[in-house]
Amino acid sequence: MTDHRLTLTQLFDLLRERATHHHARNLVLVALPLETAHHDARRIAEALDAEYVDFDCELLAQFEADGWDDHVALERKGTLSIGQMLARDWLAEVAGRVAPRRPLVVGNLNLAVRYGIDVAQALYDASERGLCVVAAGGSIQGQTLLIHGCLPQTGAGSAAYEVVPAPDGAPPEPPGVVQDRLL
Repeated sequence: MTDHRLTLTQLFDLLRERATHHHARNLVLVALPLETAHHDARRIAEALDAEYVDFDCELLAQFEADGWDDHVALERKGTLSIGQMLARDWLAEVAGRVAPRRPLVVGNLNLAVRYGIDVAQALYDASERGLCVVAAGGSIQGQTLLIHGCLPQTGAGSAAYEVVPAPDGAPPEPPGVVQDRLL
């Protein structure tokens, strides 16, 4: 499994190379350190000149457009099925944004855990059109990304990588946005 563990810089290089080649399916699963996952997913998109989908923000916007108060009431009752249905419909629209010349990176997948949504599965077929990266805080187990170590994201033989800290002596990564605001 060590060949699937790499630094963020190595991942950038690997994904840039992968974006130049067209495979039958171009889905890549990336496990990021929880502490920096949101920031790192955006950095991946920037490094690839990719479209970035902030899963949580865009899904919350869908909930608001569909009737925020209704979704809040359903959530309080423990009914997640309506939110899951809305998320699946919205992910079908996101899948349409996968393009041959511009990769798509999906990050900030906290609500996917809450609603039990396999984002990778929803985007798998669309990845035949171009590179699609699902990047979230978690770990890799075999070829499965486990968001927060618990929600499996699968993609039938999709490449799966785990980002690890750069070895000692390497230049430090820039501080995260949250840390900057706190300091």
